[in-house]
Amino acid sequence: MDIGNRTPRAAQADAQPASAAPGRRSPSRGGGRRPGQSGTREHILDAALELFAAKGYSGTTMRAIAQQARVDPALIHHFFGNKEGAFQDAVASRLDTAALFDSLTAASAQSAPERPGERIARTFLSFWESPSTRPALVAVYRTGLSDEAASRTFRDQIEDGFATCIRHLAPLGGETVPALASLVSAQLAGLVMLRYVLHMEPLASLDFEELIEWYSPALDVHFD
Repeated sequence: MDIGNRTPRAAQADAQPASAAPGRRSPSRGGGRRPGQSGTREHILDAALELFAAKGYSGTTMRAIAQQARVDPALIHHFFGNKEGAFQDAVASRLDTAALFDSLTAASAQSAPERPGERIARTFLSFWESPSTRPALVAVYRTGLSDEAASRTFRDQIEDGFATCIRHLAPLGGETVPALASLVSAQLAGLVMLRYVLHMEPLASLDFEELIEWYSPALDVHFD
């Protein structure tokens, strides 16, 4: 029979590969979903991080990650096992907590004793200002609001890193360092929550240098 006399649906059925099961989408269809080629894992991590930063851990589903990455949901399970695995790998792909606090410690070593607060604020907040590391930090902090267990590993690393950094800055006894680190990290946590996570104005739009100038003295008092 001449295909030109058949309906478009019938012609499309003839053109479909024989291996395609009835009712199953062929690889070339489905809104541009990506096959499992090289680079797909990284693409999924970027999509997952975007969702975790925007909606937190509890507000993100495996299906939503698959839709955001435009891949089959089975790939998410293949690469990460479950949502917790996707979260951990997505954050770790952008946030190296060891490198972050190595930078803080190096900066503290060069800091004048009377201005440790500025060094800490400038170095730590620069990671929040960077488009590369900000999504991972936002994801950790937003997740901590609703699912403490999911973000506990990264939060513990951040707290340990702060204690190490403060030890280089504060000429205090070892028993005092954890309390001082907690005070400094609590102040910074409040700042980053309002500026970078909740986008509260006018703080969210404040010039970075102006922010450092105004905020540093609030940290310096802990080292006075």
